[in-house]
Amino acid sequence: MCDEGYSAVSSRRVAEVAGLKSQLVHYHFGSMDNLFLALFRRTEEDYLSRQIRSLTSTTPLRSLWEQSLQQSDARLTIEFLALARHSEAIGSEVRRANDMTRKVHNLIISDALEHARTKDLPPPEVLAFLIAAVSRTLGTEEALGTDLSHAAVHEYVEQILARFEPPET
Repeated sequence: MCDEGYSAVSSRRVAEVAGLKSQLVHYHFGSMDNLFLALFRRTEEDYLSRQIRSLTSTTPLRSLWEQSLQQSDARLTIEFLALARHSEAIGSEVRRANDMTRKVHNLIISDALEHARTKDLPPPEVLAFLIAAVSRTLGTEEALGTDLSHAAVHEYVEQILARFEPPET
């Protein structure tokens, strides 16, 4: 899916990669939408568990940012967003997951704001949105093979993240 796009995924291809007969894929999932939903939910569980681990990090906002930049997540997200435009079931699941992810990000950021060295920062929901938007744009552009201005964006984000980290002793 990441290499060739969601439209290249078929029960036959999935079965071939898994070393199964395509009938087994149909038996277990019933439809390609159900297979995509299962993949999305499994991916979401993994992603959210990594995000929640950010809460226990000594630098939770940096951890959140770095996880948001995962290239494999970006490619898969692009495909699920494209698929969501054509499938109401997938679209509904993507919207639900997006809302859940944003809530988790808000929690992580709210906690980080309490410990920030400066109080001159936007509200948690604004920072959560900016992290999602900037990391998604960086990932999308990198997947497309372009990186114009990326170094400057990374440098600026580093300056912001430094405001949240405890001073070095």
